[in-house]
Amino acid sequence: MADLKNVLENIVRFRPEGLWVTSLYLHLRPEDRQDNKYTRVFKDMVREKKKELRERVTDPEVIRSIERDFEQIEGFLAQPENLKNCRGIAIFSCSGAGFFEVVKLPYVYRNRLLIAPDPLIREIAAIDEEFGRIGVLLVDRKHIRYFLLDAGGIEEDLDFLEPLATRAHRFHSGGTALKGAEGTFQLRLPARRAAPNMIQHSFGEWRFHMRIREEKHRVFKIAADAAFEEWKRSKFERLVVGGFLEEGLREIENHLHPYLRERLVGYVEVNPSLARPAEVREKVLDLLRDRDREEERELLRELEELTGRGLAVNGTSRVLEMLAAGNVRTLLVPEDFEKPGYLCPTTHLVSLKPECPLAEEKPIPVEDIVDEVMEEALEQRARIEVIVDPDVQKRIDGLAAFLRFSL
Repeated sequence: MADLKNVLENIVRFRPEGLWVTSLYLHLRPEDRQDNKYTRVFKDMVREKKKELRERVTDPEVIRSIERDFEQIEGFLAQPENLKNCRGIAIFSCSGAGFFEVVKLPYVYRNRLLIAPDPLIREIAAIDEEFGRIGVLLVDRKHIRYFLLDAGGIEEDLDFLEPLATRAHRFHSGGTALKGAEGTFQLRLPARRAAPNMIQHSFGEWRFHMRIREEKHRVFKIAADAAFEEWKRSKFERLVVGGFLEEGLREIENHLHPYLRERLVGYVEVNPSLARPAEVREKVLDLLRDRDREEERELLRELEELTGRGLAVNGTSRVLEMLAAGNVRTLLVPEDFEKPGYLCPTTHLVSLKPECPLAEEKPIPVEDIVDEVMEEALEQRARIEVIVDPDVQKRIDGLAAFLRFSL
């Protein structure tokens, strides 16, 4: 977690001094790793970028540095050991200056290969901000574990329950597990006396199941109180609970503080006693991915509603107009959408026609304007929403956007 901050500081401090920097954002999801699909995707991007290179750069030294960047990045991607524990990766290279930095991420917006005078790190900053910190609470009848997950990685707090022994006054869960803070929970059993000539059955079995139920809820209460204390300390934005769903894991909601219930994202099926940090991270990312797919239909509904009120546009040309006016609040990008166009090198405006606002500007043809559109949107502090659902993509005419103000 601290590593991400340190790496970003190194990248920001780097000054290429006349050379250009190659910035790569690449998906490394499970489906992208099958048959090394990501290597083919990278080679295709390099092939297209070389066509633009001669148009944008004329200095032979800069061109040689960029071509070595492509070779160095390809060599890095060829080693599977370099790609562990991430579903997206950002690589920044300037071979002429001996600069090479790698940032592992929980996801990236889109496969992008960009060449610019400076490292393009806005996407990392946006992902770090929107991903935030996620508390992961693993619970069963015998175990309680806690992890904190952010864009930089996952860490387990091995002292999560330490306050139970040293600062019990902070908790009010009740039960003998909290020294000095015993609760008033009482288990009342049916009377042992029965009516004349009646045979009593199953009291032993009833008591056994009630003991199991009482034990489970006692652990749930301790875990929920400890999680609330951790939230007050670290202020995680979202909460995920893991364990065995068939054992009534969702009943923990009855013990969560309202602040935690409103941050609860969902549940993951995992063995709390055996789970490794990498496994927990993958489970949580799968859950978040499923939630994103569910939210895409809500984004479509919002797009249709706001378009009628003049607060959204649906169509690439309209989005480019709003982006030039600084009026894009959220950019909606279908995952596989591509569109050729032109880039104005001085004003950084993107256009579908070979036109620039300054007379001395010569527009540069680009194979796909979406990468440049996303970079401009990130510079304007707009959110990026990548649409994956095919049915939702069909309802979007190229690009779409929610606006900051109506026109």
